[in-house]
Amino acid sequence: MHAHHWKTTAAACALSMLAACGGGDDPATDPTQTAIGTISSFGSLVVNGVRFDDTAASITMDDSAGTRDRLRVGMVVQVRGRINANGTGVANTIRYNDCVQGPITAMNQVQNTVTVLGQTVLVDDDTVFDGVTLRDMNSFAIGDQVEVSCLPDPANNRLRATRMERQGLFQNGVSELEVKGTVSNLDAAAGTCTVDGLTVNFSGIAAGGRPAGLANGMTVEVGGSNFANGILTADRLRDRDRDRISYPDGDGLEVEGYVADFVSIANFTVAGQAVNAANAVIRNGTAADIRNGLKVEAEGVMTNNVLVASVLVVKLQANVHVESGLQAKDAALSTLTMLGRALKLTGDTVLRDRLASADQPAIITLASLNAADRLEVNAYEDAAGDLIATRVERTAADTLVVVKGPADAKVPTTQLTLAGFGVATGANSRYRDLSGALVDAATFYAAVAVPPAVPTMVRARGVVASLATNVVDATRDVSTTGELEIGED
Repeated sequence: MHAHHWKTTAAACALSMLAACGGGDDPATDPTQTAIGTISSFGSLVVNGVRFDDTAASITMDDSAGTRDRLRVGMVVQVRGRINANGTGVANTIRYNDCVQGPITAMNQVQNTVTVLGQTVLVDDDTVFDGVTLRDMNSFAIGDQVEVSCLPDPANNRLRATRMERQGLFQNGVSELEVKGTVSNLDAAAGTCTVDGLTVNFSGIAAGGRPAGLANGMTVEVGGSNFANGILTADRLRDRDRDRISYPDGDGLEVEGYVADFVSIANFTVAGQAVNAANAVIRNGTAADIRNGLKVEAEGVMTNNVLVASVLVVKLQANVHVESGLQAKDAALSTLTMLGRALKLTGDTVLRDRLASADQPAIITLASLNAADRLEVNAYEDAAGDLIATRVERTAADTLVVVKGPADAKVPTTQLTLAGFGVATGANSRYRDLSGALVDAATFYAAVAVPPAVPTMVRARGVVASLATNVVDATRDVSTTGELEIGED
């Protein structure tokens, strides 16, 4: 498989985010290709920047027959099919399984984590939220029933949420519970074990309904509807090891996930798949950057159950956030211009419309965006200094402008530059430190580091000073306008 060629072609097709790039009938370049990653768009299914024609695909969701209209942006799926000569794909099968489903029992606003059935779930700027009106953890509360799709980060013992849906309040004995993990502390006689830190009582499951050869170290899926005092009473227990897919030699595979079990560039895992990237082209980094806990996408060919990667893409985390009106768009370059800066779209960029329904946003395209639409954009800055958008959402009109990003430069008490965006400050601006406490201008500016030091993350709220300068005016102390706050990465 010429992974670099077909992925580049597909990404170029997906850049415009138009349905015209849908699947076709071109002859396949390889017999079987598999993509494991996050759904970023529809029109045809877009996973890892490749647009798959899914009209004839067999869909499985949580081990039951599914339908296309139940798939959502942010879900992590496995797509098997073929890649056409033009870089688009044709999906034969699509499989989705959630990571965990159950009640939130703890929240940590500082660490941006929630606990669900004993699992630590990290949410970030790229997490897609459904069933809620806000785009952050403030929409959730202890006792909420949620379903989480994720990319596991075993090196840091947590799940990285790609999508989290609120399904109402948890009702013990009614709400569906599901968790997957590794068995430990097994007491077969008592019918108890621990699954990734969660105590499970499966004594009510008859011997014939338990996995054959149940043992410590086995990967299982546990389900039920009763959760009390930190114990999940299971009514089903399934061996997940038997579900692992063995890919024949020569099959193409691309997998998105977090690096774990790192020994060397030739020996690590991504989403449980062994990877050898010794001869891979590495994008957005070098071999020295590859480490446990790093998000990557590995593309290559299977050999003896190892993915021999020809391309390894370091997936940079969004650390820039912009809320403002759209000034211009360029379909040919796949860019949006906001506050004077161009933001590039890729095949992985999620575009959603929160105008029609805040809790169930619709998918939009670059073509459907209009001048002056208010957008909320997450992005990161690549090595060339370009801003790459990971998510774009259209929201209700508002004069408030928000910019969050690393501090590039500062003129104490009068001006900041955040990720290339200018911010004007003054005597009426309000300043907050990392704890959220109000501080004076001198204290705030002293705490803001700029290159060559590690830049401080700052969030600025204000209005547009003028379209000519594209400077965020944070000098006014009116309601929430004119405020700056030091934040975390």
